[in-house]
Amino acid sequence: MIATFRMLSRCCITPLYHVGVQCPRCGSQSVRRSSRVGAFERLISVLYVYPFRCQRCTFRFRRLNWGHRYPNSKGDRRDYERVVVRLPARLTAGAESAEAETTDLSISGCAVRTSARFPPGTDVRVIIELGGGRTVDVAEAVVRAAHEGRVSLQFVYVAADDQRRLIEYINAVALPIDVGRPGRSTPFPLEVVLVAVAGLLVIFLILSMVTRVGTPLR
Repeated sequence: MIATFRMLSRCCITPLYHVGVQCPRCGSQSVRRSSRVGAFERLISVLYVYPFRCQRCTFRFRRLNWGHRYPNSKGDRRDYERVVVRLPARLTAGAESAEAETTDLSISGCAVRTSARFPPGTDVRVIIELGGGRTVDVAEAVVRAAHEGRVSLQFVYVAADDQRRLIEYINAVALPIDVGRPGRSTPFPLEVVLVAVAGLLVIFLILSMVTRVGTPLR
């Protein structure tokens, strides 16, 4: 029976992206499930109210999405989708400056490869060349991890114009998240329904046998 309930619960799980949810600010369906923050959001998620983050305008909002459960996102707590791109970049920390190349990029951070060493916790300035004479100047970023020439950065402050260019670029190179995803939830598979019915019948038979055994003889 435990296996039966596990199968049923998996059928209710929805990917982090869900095209049935639209951003109330810009109307985009490029929406990603956001990590729950605090006890209140964990409590209301029992009633299928989840936080979402729009990938177009960065607006975070809560929405009732009845009947949909989402996988535990402990391994990936990012609010923004990262795209794999190789762009020239320059990192500057104090008097030290180094050339780099991005390996992935999002609205909130990026990963780069560089021959220079920037230990975790280092504050850096990042300039990314988007091509066509366009650049994004991240005035303040912090090194979150560094290993074998790969540096992970979290953006701390990006000016409004630079953030707009960054969002436009990511939206242009990223695939639409609703491609290949249905606009409505899929029904339960027939075999799952049959297994559930069989499990309920087994429980009924066991309860009936226990009741008969426990009945005193007259």
